[in-house]
Order: sequence, then C-alpha cells, then structure tokens
Amino acid sequence: MTKLVVFDIDGTILDSFAVFERAVAQYSRDNNLPMPCMDTIKLGYGEPHAHDFKWGVDRDTQLRHLYGTFKLADIWATSGDMAHMPPLYDGTLDLLTALKDGGHQLAIVTSKPSGPLAHMLDHYRLNNYFSAIRTSCDIRARGEAEKPAPDQLASVMRELKRGADESVMIGDTVMDIKMGRAAGACAIGVTWGAHPREHLEAAGAHRIVDTRVTDIIHALE
Repeated sequence: MTKLVVFDIDGTILDSFAVFERAVAQYSRDNNLPMPCMDTIKLGYGEPHAHDFKWGVDRDTQLRHLYGTFKLADIWATSGDMAHMPPLYDGTLDLLTALKDGGHQLAIVTSKPSGPLAHMLDHYRLNNYFSAIRTSCDIRARGEAEKPAPDQLASVMRELKRGADESVMIGDTVMDIKMGRAAGACAIGVTWGAHPREHLEAAGAHRIVDTRVTDIIHALE
C-alpha cells in the first residue's frame, strides 16, 4: 500500500544545526550575551520556558533571544551565501526519489518559515517531490496550531485525502512524534537531529531509525 510520507525538515533531511549554532554565536556577540549551552537549546527549544539556556537572562527574555537566533538563521538562509546553506543529509535525494518512484505521496510539515524553506527547496531542486507543504507561516494564515498539535499534519492529510492509517510522520524531535501520534498517523523518529532515541521513544515513536537516511524505507515497510 502506498503511503503519505510527511517529513520535518531541519534535523530530519537538512543537516542545519551547525549553521544554527553559528547564528546563535553571532547573535550572542551582537547582543552582548554569553554563548548559551547549545546542548540545552538542542533538547529544549520546543519548550524554552522549561529550560535554562545559560544566556544569563530570565525565561521570557530567553525566548525573545531564541526567536532572534531563528530569525538570523533564516536571513542567512536566503542571503545567497552558500556558507549559510545547510547540506542535505547523505542519502536524502536517494530516499526521496525511491519513495516518489514507489508511488508514495510526500509532504512537509516544518516550523521553518515559507521563504527560507522555498529557498532551500529551490537550491536542492526538491520542489517536485512534495505534494503539500505546511510552514510556520501557515500557523497564522490558516489558524492552525503549531507542533505538537496535530493541526498541520491533519490538514495535509485532508488536502491529499489520506487517512491516518496510510499516513506517516517522520521527524527528529518529540514535537514531530507527538504531532504524528495526535493525528493518528504512524510516527517515525530519526536520531541524527535534535533529540536522542530515549526522548523519541518516550514521546511515543512507533519506530526509530538510527542508522542511515535511506533506512527510512525499511522502517516504512
């Protein structure tokens, strides 16, 4: 049976953490902040009020600075400077091609804004792979709740007329897994991004891929 296979982007098919870390360092220097704990940001950016990133500020101010680093990374992503373009994980093109050729529908649900995502898709010539896309811009435009709420994944499923039993969410964070589970879809976690296996399992991942990107195909089977 063919499936709707929905991907997160950053940390799932795009190896973006190194570029983000450089953006955090630049932002911290520009705002006279100490360099925060990147391990804590990696684990806790989805719920920043529950973590101390060691910026030396209160949690509300910390959240404002976190959004500032995201904005800087997005500006870099559309600057045309290839040093700021994160690479795809090895095997990503092979995976997407194999899934598409196998008759599966592919989609994206990401917290990345539409502009930087479009720039990345154009750069890697990936536009024709995906039948539907949801970004952070759709949270405002469509009135949909962000991850881990099921809204964006559920709206993709409705748009492409796919039931929960034939839909799969693939991502590197507990937010992706919780969104997949809340939408009734199969949730597959990958361990080469932000969150480790134990966090993904605790969030309810049905399967974990911790080897190679192309092994996602076997997890789908």
